[in-house]
Amino acid sequence: MLIDKAIETAPQTQQTENGQTESAIKPVSETAPITVDFERLQEENKDIIAWLYCPDTEINYPVVQSKDNEYYLRRLLDGTWNIAGTLFIDYRNAADCSDLHTIIYGHNMKNNTMFGSLPKYSKQEYYEEHSVLYLLTPKQNYKVKLIAGYVTPSDSKVYEFEKTKEERSGLLKTALDNSLFTSGTTVSDEDRLLTLSTCSYEYDNARFVLMGILKEIG
Repeated sequence: MLIDKAIETAPQTQQTENGQTESAIKPVSETAPITVDFERLQEENKDIIAWLYCPDTEINYPVVQSKDNEYYLRRLLDGTWNIAGTLFIDYRNAADCSDLHTIIYGHNMKNNTMFGSLPKYSKQEYYEEHSVLYLLTPKQNYKVKLIAGYVTPSDSKVYEFEKTKEERSGLLKTALDNSLFTSGTTVSDEDRLLTLSTCSYEYDNARFVLMGILKEIG
């Protein structure tokens, strides 16, 4: 498929004779561990606006956006019906992920595909082993430093886009107070947030949300 040819893993860091890596002995700008050819991807589907990647997990997927939050719930990139659907950004968000708070939705699949691995962040050990994700877009790549993961109702305020500093502070406080892991990461009012959302089964209409801050990288 064209989509397979559009993704490439970044070259591995080389070791010197004394065992040190090149990045340890000379400064390099941080880059994403994969590269994405968005031009080729958008030849397949113009709705593809980002790519989400978490090392050593199943999360390595294109992210789309449509005019609503229903179309890709049960559709693949080519529009065919599929229970797994496709990862998608909230239709209210800016397509370039430039908002202060961007939300990506995906299904909690039993085989750990899509967002099936998100509930694993209820364990501190899993967070420590997978504390960073990468969000790539056509114009900018981001390192996502995870700060909170918790269960919340489907009508939670996390799905409301905060308009004031007070609302944003309240959102962050709720996330950090309820997080099932401790990150120790300091969050500022200027930090842009990324929330990943999937179904959870602790009670009716429960959701597991994973929140991180976006840091620009090469």
